[in-house]
Amino acid sequence: MVFFAGFFFQAYYAFNREEPVAKVTITPFPQGQKNLVTLELFKPKDNHEIRHFEVSGDQWMLEGDILKWNKWINFLGIHTRYRLTRLRGRYIRTSDEQAKPTEIYSLVEIENHPIWGYLYRHGASLPFVSTVYGNAVFQNSEEASTFLIYTSTSGFMARKIEER
Repeated sequence: MVFFAGFFFQAYYAFNREEPVAKVTITPFPQGQKNLVTLELFKPKDNHEIRHFEVSGDQWMLEGDILKWNKWINFLGIHTRYRLTRLRGRYIRTSDEQAKPTEIYSLVEIENHPIWGYLYRHGASLPFVSTVYGNAVFQNSEEASTFLIYTSTSGFMARKIEER
């Protein structure tokens, strides 16, 4: 019974694990045209990097690359790999996206990284790899708010931090 319970809890943890990777804080400018986006990237060993960006649009969007392992690799405790690549503004309406100004910022030094390029081209044929894909998470930016960004076995997700 103890073995079965341990197996169950290991499986639950492996397939429901959410790892915090960044914090996004939105501060709207008084004019309403742009927002200040503060991005805190969580690095290993509590070595956080904080960057500030001016972003136009109804929403902010954080983009990146995801390497999803086969399920049994996840079960062994190896979590989804990721790389945050861009931060940009986003409009809800397509016509606004086409007509209004937007900003896009790179979060990486090497945008066309050879390892990620290889993974995109050949990842599906590699043992242990389920898939490699691009992923994005976005939220509204009309009011001051803070979001924690997580990576899970399915990609990025944003959870609003409620002020208390």
